[in-house]
Amino acid sequence: MASIQVDFDSYKLWYCSGQPYEALIYVYKECAYVGRIIFFKDGADVPANVSYPEPSIHFPLSRFNDVMTILREEKPLYLFLNDNSKIGMVGTSELEPTGEHEGR
Repeated sequence: MASIQVDFDSYKLWYCSGQPYEALIYVYKECAYVGRIIFFKDGADVPANVSYPEPSIHFPLSRFNDVMTILREEKPLYLFLNDNSKIGMVGTSELEPTGEHEGR
């Protein structure tokens, strides 16, 4: 499998202590689990993105607020993982209008 792309419409968030990661977000499509986003301590090695077979996208904790802003303010969203290169991303799955706050 060269790449995985899964749409999602909701999430659950955990801020962790005593784990090798600092925060964990599970993402869902129509209440079904489809992937996760994991945040590791700043300065620690961030493991390569993987699939289980769902995508697991990994970031340093310093990217947490950026990702949360996307989850709160954008839709529809997707996770993407290229299994060969291990490149992963969180993105919008449709064209977004330009301009501050999209007309709010």
